[in-house]
Order: sequence, then C-alpha cells, then structure tokens
Amino acid sequence: MEATAVLSAFASRTRLHDISAEAIAATKRHILDCAGVALAAAMEPAGRIIIGITQEQGGAAQARVFGSSLRTSTVAAAWANGTLAHLLDYDDTGFSHPTACILPAALAMAESTGASGGELVAAVCVGLEVFERLSSSGRQHEPALRRRGFHPTSLYGCSAAAAAAGNIVGLNPTQMAVAIGLAAANAGGLTQHFGTWGKGIHAGNAARAGVTSVLLARKDYVADLEGIEGDYGFFSAFHGPGNYDLGKMADGLGTHWSIVDPGLTIKNYPCCGGNLRALDAAQALLRENDIKFDDVARLEVDVHPDLLHVVRFHKPKQGFRGKFSIDYVLAAMLLDGRVDLDSFTDSYCNAPRMRASLDKVQVNAHPEWPNDATARRKSPVTITMNDGRTFTKMVEKVRGSPGNPMTRDELVGKYRGCASRVLQGERLEQSVAILETLDKAKEVKELMDAMTI
Repeated sequence: MEATAVLSAFASRTRLHDISAEAIAATKRHILDCAGVALAAAMEPAGRIIIGITQEQGGAAQARVFGSSLRTSTVAAAWANGTLAHLLDYDDTGFSHPTACILPAALAMAESTGASGGELVAAVCVGLEVFERLSSSGRQHEPALRRRGFHPTSLYGCSAAAAAAGNIVGLNPTQMAVAIGLAAANAGGLTQHFGTWGKGIHAGNAARAGVTSVLLARKDYVADLEGIEGDYGFFSAFHGPGNYDLGKMADGLGTHWSIVDPGLTIKNYPCCGGNLRALDAAQALLRENDIKFDDVARLEVDVHPDLLHVVRFHKPKQGFRGKFSIDYVLAAMLLDGRVDLDSFTDSYCNAPRMRASLDKVQVNAHPEWPNDATARRKSPVTITMNDGRTFTKMVEKVRGSPGNPMTRDELVGKYRGCASRVLQGERLEQSVAILETLDKAKEVKELMDAMTI
C-alpha cells in the first residue's frame, strides 16, 4: 500500500472548494476552540516560559505567538503555539489531540506567506484528515502503543502538521511526500510526561517538525518517498509488523471528512479525555439530586484497568498532575460542582477541604471487563449518601462530543473564558467574529492581529 503517495496526492490537491460545508463548519469550531485554549495557556507560568524561551532564541519576524507581542520565525512560532495549544489538556480530543499539532503549523505558515483565512481552514481540515487516516490504521493496537510509553498525538501529529503546512504553500505531490516522510522521522512523545508541563511539548514538537519538513521539501530537499509504509518506515518502527492495516487509507479520502465523522470532542473540562465521562456523570448526579458535599459518604467510579495507564495518578500532591487523576477530578467536582482551570493549582490541590474530598473518592478497576473499546471507555459513577441512599449514572456520549455537541453559546462561552485571560472587551469580541467567519478572511494576519498583544 503506497500510503505516503495516497496522502501526499490528497494533501497537495485539496482546496477549500473541495471540502464539504459541514466539514468547513466543524473545522472552524475546532480552530476557535484551539485558539482559545492556547491563549489561556499563554498566561500560565509554563506558557510564559515557552514564550520567553522562544523570544530568547530570536528569529526572523515571520509569524506571531498567541497571547504575546512576539514575532519570530515560522518554525519557532509553530513550536511555541503548538506547545501552548496542548499545555493545559483543554484542547480537543478523539483520535488523540490533532488540532494542537496541525493548527499551529498551518497558522505559522499561513501568516508568513500571507495566506487567506479560507486557505488556513482548508489546510487544517486536510491535516485533520491525514491525522485520522494514520491513527485509524493502527488504532486496534493503540492501547499497546500507549502502554509502551508512546503518545499518539506526537506520533501522527508530525506528518499531519506537514500535510497542513504543505497545503498552505502548494507543495506538489512529490514534495508533499518528502515533507510527510521527513516529519514522520521526528515522531516521538512519551506518556511518562503526562500530568506535567512536558506533555504540551509533544504538540509543539509535532508542529515544528511539520513546518521544518515543508520548508525543506519546498526547496526540493530529497528524502525517501515511503516514509509511512516502508519496511523501515513509520508504521513498522512504531507499531511493528502485523500491528497496522493501511488497506483503507484511500477509502473515501476527499469525500468522507473525518472532522465530521467520527469527529472530535471539544472538552468541557481542562483535563485528560479519559476523565470526561465520569465527570459528566458526577456533575449530572449532583445537579439532578441536589447533592451537597457534606451529605456524601462516598463517590465510586468503576473503570477498565487500561484507563489507569493514562489517568494513573492517585491523590496527587501537585495540582497539575490532577489532570491525569480520575479520583482528583471527581473530588474537585464533588467539592465544587465544576472542574475548570482553577481546579489544578497546587494551593487548591493541597487545601484541607480538597484532601477531605479525595478521601471520599474510590476508584474500582475491573480486570474482568472485556478488553474492547466499549469497555475501556465505561466509567459509571455511584454516589452513596450518609443516610445510605445511592445514586448511579453512566454517560456514554460526553458533552462536546460529536454525539452530544456543545451549542454555539457553550463553545463561544468556553472560548471567552479562556481568551479573556489575554483579551478583553472589543478585542475579545473581534476575535470571536473573525474566528467564526475565518473562511472569509482575506488574510490570516487579521486573526493574529486580534489574538496578540
């Protein structure tokens, strides 16, 4: 299967008019969401370090960094914005975390070349498609990949970012094959860094790899043209022979848009996607039954053991690690009835009342559950009251998922909550207006003018 050639031909030829209206609308929603999350991260201590390091390294003033006045090279802007987009674990999820890798690469290339908003939207949609095609080819074996320590975001994100950035500058199919293959050679990212600032770097590195590979390919740099499917290529190296299937790579490519089906989940909470179902269930129980913290004896969540390879921290002492702790996020929900960006500070984490809430949460692993995708996603929640009453709920389709999407007001509300850490008043509303009509913008510069300071 000539996977690299198939993806390269698609990524080099596809333009906005080739993409369905539904896919364009969905892509714009995910761009808006990702941009807001990156703006929020720019104000965090880790985000300030990322911006500071980028500034120290210098570079031609070709593209800008979210939430700052910094102008830097296309490569550096892609890295900084990619890291910001993934830093808080508030970016979209589904087939891992594609937008945080793809948008920053396409955006940096678009700004540096004077591309239009429509060209940016098309490029991001192309990148999302490439990410999904790569991810789905090895999805059956992805749990084993994660257990070995690889993070799929930064594996598939490199080539997907190259496809998007290459689409912006109009690479021909051979150049695109070089870019996708070179980017794949940069693939990496370790799940060991989950629950730390290190995880955000995974998306930044993918965005940087994509842009760098495109810049090389654009000058007719030579590389192997089977970087994805070759005997020593991406899939053989990361998944191993027999652990992937490239047979459906071309099926529906360019007509069936992955951003529509299967789609991605826009997160309602700034934490690992493995926590989302349990959080929605717990929040619903609290609201439907008017449950108060002091009246609760115990909150239990039942999970597949595989989930605990991801949300693996128990009663963490560092707030940021709580993003990858199912008992932590449920304790926060039980305590406050919400989980937001302020739920993950060290002071919140170690407050006596939060530690008391953690003591009420019990995580039950079920090794007897089937080892399939349905069982791995289950996380029913049971609340037992002091008076002995119990309430149980299981959520299958989380809020923000394709099967239970956010309303426009909810999505824009999330964006405003994130972006208002940098932008206020008229500038905030201007950024919303540009993002919602991005495919009509004459230049990406309009967007970055609104989202930098």
